Amino acid sequence: MTQNAADGVATDRVGGQPVTVFFDGGCPMCRREIAHYRRLQGAERLDWRDIHADPDALSDAGISWQKAMERLHVRDGNGALRTGAYAFVTLWRELPGYRWLARMVSAIPGVVWAMDRVYTVFARWRWRRRCRDGVCGAP
Repeated sequence: MTQNAADGVATDRVGGQPVTVFFDGGCPMCRREIAHYRRLQGAERLDWRDIHADPDALSDAGISWQKAMERLHVRDGNGALRTGAYAFVTLWRELPGYRWLARMVSAIPGVVWAMDRVYTVFARWRWRRRCRDGVCGAP
């Protein structure tokens, strides 16, 4: 994957691998958000992996199913794994309608870091809520 020097946006994958989005398909809110992204221009180039249906999707990275379910994960075209807000920014860079947002939040030092802190609190709440019965919807 190469980046446009002017804006840091991924523009091609010469020699790279497809960007892969690992999401919790067992979470209704997550499914709705991913369905939104999948309808957008550019989404057809991405590899969408439902880790609820494929518990071993991130095992090659040494990430257990439960850890994978706790946060959004995106593997970029160079094979680097991003999580949380950093994963969203990586995803947004691949979708023409969201590139402006990726550029904006990445341009101001500390914004993505702050977003990730908020995302972490939200993700913990979401996972605890989903695991109220102690089962967590494990496959």
